Amino acid sequence: MRERDRSPVSLADPRATARKDSLPRLYVYIDETGDRGFADRSSAFFAMTALLVPEESDWLMRYATGGLRALIQTDKPLHWVEHFRRKHPERRIRAAEVLARLPDVSVLHVVADKATIHQDAGIRTNKDRFYNYLTKLVMERVALSAATWPGGPRSAIVRLGAVKQMDHKETLRYLELVRDRGSRFVVPWDHIKWPPKWLGTDWDGIQIADLYAGMLHTALSGDVTDPSCAALFVRCGHQIRRGPRGQLLGYGIEIVGDESFVTKRCWWRDLAGADV
Repeated sequence: MRERDRSPVSLADPRATARKDSLPRLYVYIDETGDRGFADRSSAFFAMTALLVPEESDWLMRYATGGLRALIQTDKPLHWVEHFRRKHPERRIRAAEVLARLPDVSVLHVVADKATIHQDAGIRTNKDRFYNYLTKLVMERVALSAATWPGGPRSAIVRLGAVKQMDHKETLRYLELVRDRGSRFVVPWDHIKWPPKWLGTDWDGIQIADLYAGMLHTALSGDVTDPSCAALFVRCGHQIRRGPRGQLLGYGIEIVGDESFVTKRCWWRDLAGADV
């Protein structure tokens, strides 16, 4: 059994709240790709992507966002589907080049392979529950990343892209229930400034998270034998969070369902390196 992410941080520490407030900040922006449906015309997967930016580098991320908007000559919020379509390969390449150069950032992906989620799983019959569950998974990994951030622990300020027809107040209640009850492994929830907030795409960080999610979507939508579909995703692969021995699975990439949905692809070895 491969190693899963664990945290050495104790949740019972009474100094947790005071420590959290005094830590340097980590800005986290989360967006999703694919849809939550299981109909024949639905996407094969649903995924959530988190961009983690240390406070001192956040201005560089915002500067990059403004530069990309200027490059494609739009005043609208950046959106992969709208502004970086397949018919604009040069835009996609420029976006990947800009994102790959962002310093000190970390990226997390949680991917659900719909075909291999068990038929009796509650998330197959309830779109809200599906979203909430993946949000829990990505939030757990945000907390772990903040607690073990290079150079010292951080306090994560989390902003998620608002989703149409989702009751985010219910999502927040679910996350609070999970936080209070605890998870299957120790999660340092005290490293997330509570509560997380759902915001619009006018936030630069959410726009950039959308671009990372778009590159993931392009990689997973292509033929498993075609490395070109993942060229941009692999270009930014050095930013995906890894374990102490370079592991991606269970750290920067979490897969719900059959892991081979991702790992069987011809580009996986280039992305994962030793983690194969």
